Formats: sequence, C-alpha cells, structure tokens
Amino acid sequence: MKNIARCKKWRILAGMAILGMLFACTDYMLQDAGNQTTKPPKNKNEELTASAAQEWFESNYAPVVATRSAGDQERLFKPHWGEAKEWNRMRYEVVETPIYTQGMHIILDSETETHWEPGKKNNFIRNNVRLVVLRDKKTGKTRSFIMTFVGTYEYLKKTRTIGKNGYLYRQPDFSGAVLFHELNGAFINGWRYADGKIVAAISRPTEKKDSLINSSSVATRAEHQVCHDVCYPVYDSYCDYSYVQSGDMESGIIYDIVENCYPTYSGNECTEECYTYDDGLDDRDDNWNGDYPPGGAGNPTEKEPSPQMKVLNKIYGDNSSLTGKEKQLLADALAIMNNDKFWKKVYDTLDGKVKITFRIEPQIEGKSSGRYYTEDKAIAFPNDACINFGIVREELFHALQHNTYGKDAENPANKFTMEFEAHAFPDIANALSMGEFSERGSNLNSTDPSQEFRDAVSDLMNSILENKCFDDEQYMLYEKAAELWSPSTYTGSFDSSIQPQLLYNIFKK
Repeated sequence: MKNIARCKKWRILAGMAILGMLFACTDYMLQDAGNQTTKPPKNKNEELTASAAQEWFESNYAPVVATRSAGDQERLFKPHWGEAKEWNRMRYEVVETPIYTQGMHIILDSETETHWEPGKKNNFIRNNVRLVVLRDKKTGKTRSFIMTFVGTYEYLKKTRTIGKNGYLYRQPDFSGAVLFHELNGAFINGWRYADGKIVAAISRPTEKKDSLINSSSVATRAEHQVCHDVCYPVYDSYCDYSYVQSGDMESGIIYDIVENCYPTYSGNECTEECYTYDDGLDDRDDNWNGDYPPGGAGNPTEKEPSPQMKVLNKIYGDNSSLTGKEKQLLADALAIMNNDKFWKKVYDTLDGKVKITFRIEPQIEGKSSGRYYTEDKAIAFPNDACINFGIVREELFHALQHNTYGKDAENPANKFTMEFEAHAFPDIANALSMGEFSERGSNLNSTDPSQEFRDAVSDLMNSILENKCFDDEQYMLYEKAAELWSPSTYTGSFDSSIQPQLLYNIFKK
C-alpha cells in the first residue's frame, strides 16, 4: 500500500510539473516566438557561427531595432542571442535566433482571424518568428531579415510544433505561409506551403496583373501560373497607462502606474501569390538544392529591378531603412538627376566608391529638408515629400565632397566653405547647360540679396560661360564671391586653402 501511495504521489507531482510547463508556454505563445526544437545540424557552421553572427549584427544594427507594423506603427525588438542556432546547406550558412518584442505582434490569415478573439488566449494561434542572419559563402555577403511562419487555421489546431520550422527546414505537414521582412518592416517575399510542399511564390503586389502569365518570366518548371492578391491581418498590442491612488493621508498617498495592454488591428499585409498548375516549385522545399535558398535572400519569381532601381542599388547602403515607396521616390529622383550632364558626373564619381545609408528622420523636420552625416555616410530626410530631385542632388553632392575632401569635409569649421561650393555647383551646371546665367533662378542669389554679392556671382558665371569651364581664372572670381557671401543660414568665413576640386574636375575643359 505504501508503494501504491508513493506512486500516486509522484504521478501527481509529475502532472503538476507538466501543467506548469504548459502554462509557461501558453503565456509566451503570443510573443511572436515559438520554441524552436528543429533537428540539430549535422555540421557546425564554418564561417557564420552564432558568436560571429552576433558580432556582425551588433556592428551593423543597434542592440534594440525599430521596425514598423502594417499600420506604420513603430515597434521595438531585440534578438535573443542566448538561444541562437546554427544551420547550413551548401553555399549558405544561417544563424537563427528568437526575438523579444515590444508587446504582442501577430500575423494571421483571413480564416484564422475569424476564429481569433483579441484579448482571449487561443493557445494554438501563434506565429513562429525568427531573426535570420544569412551568409552566402560564394559571394561573401552577409545580411539579416525577419522570418515569420503563419500557419493555416487547420494546421495550427492540430500542431504544437510550429517552432520546429526553420529557414532551411520545413516540417512535412506545414501548411501556411513563410514571410520574409527587412528589419525595418518592409516586406521582401515568401512562400505558400501545403503539407510541407511549396504551392505558391509570394511577392509584393503589382499594379497590373494578368490572370494567366507565361512562366518564362519566372524560375519554375511549370508552364502557367495564376496570380492573385492575398492580405494577412496584423494585430499589435498597445498599452494605456493610468495612475491608481493607494495609501491614506496618514501614511502617505502613493500613486501606482497601471499598464493596460490590448491587441488592436493594425492593418493588412497585402501580397501577391502566384500558383502553378503543376508541382514545378517542389524542388524548392525541404529537398531544395538550387541556386536560391528558400526565400529572404532573393525570390526567383521576383521581377527584374527597373533600370532606375538598378542605378540606385549601386550606391544604396545595406543599412538603409527606406520603405518600398520611399526607395522608389529616391530612384525616381536619381533618374532625373542622371538625365543632366553635370549632375550625372556627381553620381558617376560616387558609383563604385561609396555606399550611402538612406533613412527617414522625422526629428529634423523644420530644421532641414535633407541632411548628410559624415560619421556614417548617411543621408536623412524628414519625410518622403523631401525625397525629390532638388534635395537628393544636394545631399549627394555633400556625399561626394566628403569622399573627395575627407577630414576637411568632416571638420565643422569648414562647413561654410563646403556649403558655398555646394550652392555654386547648380548655378554653374544650369548656366553651362542653358548657355546663359539667370539671376532670378540663381541658387546663390537666393541666399544673399546684397547687390555687391549678386554682382560678384554674375561676374563669375559670365566668365564660366565665356570660357565654358571652371579653371584658375574663374577661381579668382569664385573666391571673391565666397568672401562676400553672407547667408542667414550659415555662419563662418571662407577658407581659401580648401580648393574647390569638384568644380575643377566636373567643369574642366
């Protein structure tokens, strides 16, 4: 009898321990990270170890990264490097890590949303989210992005192991979508799965669609595809803070901060899914052995970048954080710039030498419509309305000054001298292109209305037009105008020891 009682006692204790573990998992289910228990890799990574991935990531990104949800709401996340896992296949090495997020963030398909009640714990409705650091050993390039597994409602109901899916491994019964996003929240591409097999490629939606397209435009064995838009509802948690009074007048009143968090619909993540008539995509599932890894680093079905985007990509830095719309505005502005003979020389000089980080910084609005930072070779705009030809060309000219003058451009004491050259350049380019100098449209004259200065600028431009270049003779007039320049926006004085090499190089005979 004692043995029977002892056995019952241990069974009860074991049951309580198991329930405790289940409740612990349930509390964490909606925190955008499943418990990854994927198969251990056969071989450890040779180049991209977990520590190497962390070192690379922290040298390129802040410890806490700001991203944006479907409703353009900012969210914060942080990699959990203590749980990082290494994977590899052929030319690719991968490190995956769960992430800590600021509040809840969950992506659903439309069917699952109908069964989900925000605010109530649906234990099985969850995502599996991972930060991925990927290294291509063939090219030597390393990049990072967010990978999200969105299961179908039926799959989520029957499985408790969505966390077993990883970048280079899919469970045989996985049904749903795997979506890849840049760290700033911009959608990259993805795949649609049914019972562990790829059935559709997911890309950004296109403005013009054909219900039937020839497969020659995509990397697939299938002869035809049908494409249509699919939107994923996105929910984020938002928190209200209130003060609750406690205590009494005798002991002292204390105010406690109470946090009330609740899930709120943020918007839809809309994509285009292209389905094939046969199983032509199956070779890119778990048995994949082609040139592309399964998503994130390049989508075989993605359209060829436009000529304008190819031009931008040559100077677009890996740490840039523009959205797709903002990047297109930048590409359009750059295309206009490259249609001008002299401004194209600015771009051509940067091409192959400089990679620039482009980003939005709302805090500079009202202070600047664009700003170049020498410390990290970055150009910032306060909003997307400022991503236009006039502002882009000016900031790229500052980038070229930095590349040309080095430490002289980094010295704040030389800002006045650098700005005068930057303001003179468009006036000279316009004059040589039009064959005449327009005082009314002068960039320099708009900054200083004094007649003496305007006369000095006119003498400089007429000399450049007469000789069709900028040389030592024109420099004397340039220096005279610079010494007279008195703009309201800049303080300091002209330093004649810093020669305007860009004017000499671009406007030479």
